[in-house]
Amino acid sequence: MSLQIKYSTEIAKELGKIAVYLPGEIIQVGDIIKFPYGKTGFLKREAPVGTFTKISSLKNLDVNYSEDDNLGNKHSYKFSSKNSVKSITSANSQLEVVDELPNASGEITLQFTSEGSIYFHALECYKKQIGDITKLENEIISKSKVLIWDNTYLVTSVTYASNALIMQSRSKNSEITLAGNINGLKTPGIDIGVSAELNIKNQNGDFFIKDWSQNVSVFMELMKFEKETFQVINKNFNTKEPKGRLVPVQVNSLII
Repeated sequence: MSLQIKYSTEIAKELGKIAVYLPGEIIQVGDIIKFPYGKTGFLKREAPVGTFTKISSLKNLDVNYSEDDNLGNKHSYKFSSKNSVKSITSANSQLEVVDELPNASGEITLQFTSEGSIYFHALECYKKQIGDITKLENEIISKSKVLIWDNTYLVTSVTYASNALIMQSRSKNSEITLAGNINGLKTPGIDIGVSAELNIKNQNGDFFIKDWSQNVSVFMELMKFEKETFQVINKNFNTKEPKGRLVPVQVNSLII
């Protein structure tokens, strides 16, 4: 399995989200995208996983829609790949679980023991999303004859992390040491405050790294445009035109 597919499927399994890959890529509500490498499972079925390519957008196609943002409370998401990412202090001792620590300067070393292992830390995430899906669907259907929808997806929401630190190992054994101000430690990994300053002190092995950054795109919600063909039998045996519909992408369909 490629690293990008492994990243997407593990995020779906562990966090129940559709991943933006690479994290931080420019993507907006209303974008129409394809997944050129999106194949999962034994049968290699088409799926919205891995890297994406922007085809167009609702704005470019003159489709009107409303957009909501700052919805609800902000949430943080933290996880690391099971049994393949270990956190140790600069004193080489295992981190203890604590609720809160005062701001302090220190070092944390993350050890990755499997290719594709993920360390994911996204703080105070907020979402932007399309407002009225039903109204939007009706307008898209009215214009469906002039749109190309083959294996394309509509981005209906994007979740951004106010601050994020995301890493994926590209080698079987790798290690990275972070230095800076850390105001709390929790399992699994490091509970870093949004005001913290971090930098990479040492690195061994090959990584994808989304360094400690602000306003990072991390998750998205998608709907796939499908054709619903049917016939109505009457005395003239006329066939109706195919009707379009937007089908939400279910996260569990991405889990192998």
